[in-house]
Amino acid sequence: MTRLSDQEKNEFREDALSESRRADFKRLSEQTPRLTPTEHIEFLTWASGLSKEDPRSRKRPVERIMLL
Repeated sequence: MTRLSDQEKNEFREDALSESRRADFKRLSEQTPRLTPTEHIEFLTWASGLSKEDPRSRKRPVERIMLL
């Protein structure tokens, strides 16, 4: 993982404290339509059809290597 420089950290802090940025995000979230659980599942089902990969061709995960 890449570490942030002090300048980048300060930019994030300034951005988090910005009232105009908060107002922008609030306005955007109010304009965004909410999906019902059914609509969400329908979208995920549709999006899964975009993958051309055959799931059977994937290698099975090796649990002893997986880091959680």
